[in-house]
Amino acid sequence: MLAAVLEVIADRGLEAATLRTVAAAAGISLAQVQYYFRSKDELVAAAYRHLTERFDEKLATIDLSGPPRKVLREALDLWLPLDEERARDARVWLAFSAAAATSTPLRQIAAATDTELRFAFARLLDAAIADGELAEVADTEAEAALLLAVVDGLVIQALALPETERAEFVTFSLDTHLARLFQH
Repeated sequence: MLAAVLEVIADRGLEAATLRTVAAAAGISLAQVQYYFRSKDELVAAAYRHLTERFDEKLATIDLSGPPRKVLREALDLWLPLDEERARDARVWLAFSAAAATSTPLRQIAAATDTELRFAFARLLDAAIADGELAEVADTEAEAALLLAVVDGLVIQALALPETERAEFVTFSLDTHLARLFQH
């Protein structure tokens, strides 16, 4: 059922993710959806948590034994709309992120997720400093926050481009940012 919510949001936006449209997309009755979720807000929050769990599962597949810069880049690539699956995930993620500005439950999920990502990115930057890949920076937490902001901005910009231009745009832009960050 939560996969159906994500599909509805990817195809038609968050406003279309009503209990009724999700039931239809999942091929189940409205009563079945209502059994688990009393409101659209509950359904949407559960779908947002589901999306973050899916992303965490993807992150867990990355080999952490490599050089920190390579590990960081592989993690960031999971986020970028480099193919249709990641573009769909990015559209859904952006819909949730925008809604988090006015929804306390979604804001809490977004804040927890961003905190986890910034922490993980900062630890990779710390490892890169320890390995000599990255020059000493004053605050790896702040650098991680900036890196997350860069990726968020690139995703937004990429989704506005024709699909044929996205991969080249985000790859070049992120490589340029990482080259500046990792220069000695």
